[in-house]
Amino acid sequence: MKNLLAAVLTALATCACQAIADTVDARCDLYPAGEDRSVAMIPCTFSQRQGYVTINRSDGVVHDLSPVGDTPGKFTDQTGRAVFRQSGLGDQGLIF
Repeated sequence: MKNLLAAVLTALATCACQAIADTVDARCDLYPAGEDRSVAMIPCTFSQRQGYVTINRSDGVVHDLSPVGDTPGKFTDQTGRAVFRQSGLGDQGLIF
């Protein structure tokens, strides 16, 4: 992903409890590849439906991720580049 080398999505607590909603307000923390410090924290929305994920950042960047096969966490973005969802944050967020 050209503008998003790594992002941590943190869903706001008030929205994370809405099980019927497929879109939540979140915060996107942007990290350069290989770095452990974010270069920006911006509002975003996170949507997931039938395995497809959309991340709309407040700076106008949109990431449309399509699932690859039956392996959880493997996606391609709108340009066909590979994207992986990493585990390890538990209920604290997601890493793409």
